[in-house]
Amino acid sequence: MGISAEKILSIARAEVGVKAADVKMCKYNTWYYGSQVSGSGYDWCEVFVQWVFAKAGAASLLYTKTANCGYAAKAFQDKGRLVTSGYKRGDVVFFHWNSERSTLVPGTYVSHHVGIIESVNSDGTLTTIEGNTGSSSNGAVLRQRRSLSVVSCAGRPAYDSDPSVSVTLPKVFYRVRTSGKWLPEVTDLADYAGIKGSPITDVALRASSGGMRYRVHVCKGGWLPYVTGCDISDSKNGYAGDGKPIDALEVFYSTPDAVAKTHGYLRAKYRLAPVKGSYYQWQYDNERSSGQDGYAGKTGVTADRLQICLSE
Repeated sequence: MGISAEKILSIARAEVGVKAADVKMCKYNTWYYGSQVSGSGYDWCEVFVQWVFAKAGAASLLYTKTANCGYAAKAFQDKGRLVTSGYKRGDVVFFHWNSERSTLVPGTYVSHHVGIIESVNSDGTLTTIEGNTGSSSNGAVLRQRRSLSVVSCAGRPAYDSDPSVSVTLPKVFYRVRTSGKWLPEVTDLADYAGIKGSPITDVALRASSGGMRYRVHVCKGGWLPYVTGCDISDSKNGYAGDGKPIDALEVFYSTPDAVAKTHGYLRAKYRLAPVKGSYYQWQYDNERSSGQDGYAGKTGVTADRLQICLSE
């Protein structure tokens, strides 16, 4: 196997959760400096990237050995492999925490931190794996979600072709019942499921690969049990609902390994519309960040239309 983005990411993923001890003491610094070190001056975000590439036998793809983010970015620039847009999975991405411009790497901000891009998301954010990050002053290896507003630039290693890129994004198929009748199945965002003005009572959904766990909230009632199947003849686990109008829906998607290798971990992206009203904002899985509620819809207000797909 050659050096692919997936090989780098598989090594980085295996490290998620590793924490440094007092002070900045970690196996990555020990590897880099040749002995155990500690102290506030031993930040190790770039050291972690260096360690991952070295473990993959790909140290040469970073073009330098350094613990300094700025020098690491400059090495990519010197090789003509620095980008400031169009970021891709496997890029080594540099972050800035203020607006100070770099004199070392003209055209960018001063690089304060670094990670490896696991996926580029449909909302414009990046999912990354980073060392020396998190709430602890000593840092940990964590998966982070970063806005492009804090990205200074990225280095693009000269990977060999990645055979996993042929894996396509799974599709979502879904249908709803309204006025006692199941409507035809809809695929992704090609249309919507429902009839404007007619409340949805039941939902059935599935993905072409991966798992879907979902449940509905009955208007003026409560949440019904989670289901994982998609079979309108199975009232136990084939669909969510009990024949009464619903006002909210919660969905969580489980990404299969083959898809994660190509696209990173995907999320269900879905929304409901109130009867005869405009759609609510998009909801991603059961997340509660960025103004999300953990579900689509509004309790106490019946819904008549549903849209859902998967998002990187």
